[in-house]
Amino acid sequence: MNLAVVSLGGKSSLEIVDEAKNYFTEANNLDIRKMQVNASSKRLSVLYDGKEMDGYQCIYIRGSYRYAFLQRSMTEALSNKVYMPLKPKSFTLAHNKFLTLLEMQKNKVPIPTTYLTATLDGAKKVLEEVNYPIIMKIPEGTQGKGVLFADSLASARSIIDTLDVFKQPYIIQEYVETDATDIRAIVAGDKVIASMRRKGSKNDVRANIHAGGKGEKLELNEDVENVAVKAAKSIDADICAVDLLEGTKTMVIEVNLSPGLQGIQSAIGKNIAKTIAEFLFKKAVNFNDAMKKSDYNKIINDLKNKENKEILANLSIKSGIIKLPEIATKMTEFKNDEEVVLIAEKGKLIVKKI
Repeated sequence: MNLAVVSLGGKSSLEIVDEAKNYFTEANNLDIRKMQVNASSKRLSVLYDGKEMDGYQCIYIRGSYRYAFLQRSMTEALSNKVYMPLKPKSFTLAHNKFLTLLEMQKNKVPIPTTYLTATLDGAKKVLEEVNYPIIMKIPEGTQGKGVLFADSLASARSIIDTLDVFKQPYIIQEYVETDATDIRAIVAGDKVIASMRRKGSKNDVRANIHAGGKGEKLELNEDVENVAVKAAKSIDADICAVDLLEGTKTMVIEVNLSPGLQGIQSAIGKNIAKTIAEFLFKKAVNFNDAMKKSDYNKIINDLKNKENKEILANLSIKSGIIKLPEIATKMTEFKNDEEVVLIAEKGKLIVKKI
């Protein structure tokens, strides 16, 4: 069982690869910048450094939102062949803050009231209608970049001109008072495997660790954990980080497909990379077993539809007893102790019901 982590080679990705070597036969980090997807009328193929990528039973794609299109393309090509914790739509949704919120809303995951407008003039009109304070951000960006706070219409107008340099649509969101704190939850499958409360640095409403925030260990109650897991499932992600706000009601603000692990590991004193590696291995084993079973059933169905149902196999003879392959037993639908006629001659054996 082999694993490939496709990433930019960040510390968190490399930690997962190192831990995965305790579970997988082989675990490699592949540079996403060397990936290529080829499409033709007959097939899709994924190349790494000019050579077709194969030999992996699990592929975990991480990396910047700048590679969202490539990440989705790779997943489209490989998701039915190997286990991948992130599905094609995960990259389209989670790398865009507003699309994430739309998916949350559709799946009844609580979110702050949010506005999206494509132009500077449109944004300024929204600013005249909302209640202050507000948060303003751009759809694509990570680690708190492009997230700004305005406590009045005057400051909002000034900030919106600054955001214009990003040449992206504008997201305007109601501000939920949390004393510059939020919750970061790492989800793997049906549970939260790690969580912390993040506190923003002085005079900064952003709680991101990369923006100077500090993390502390936090045990989530069942309701908050359910919100985090539901958010991850909404974007088809088996592994991701979910950022939540604690107010009168817990709300999801963002989902991160490639979360850094150093801050949260330091805050809670847990080896999350190890937990993720173990999760990937178990899921890959289950996926591989399901694929084998599916292929096996397909072979049986194909053979049942053929007039000449020949099976190529090696005989197993022990103590003079011929053991038939399981697939042959299933195809004949013989029952235990059923009476049959054996027609035997050199190099040939026919078994028939009486």
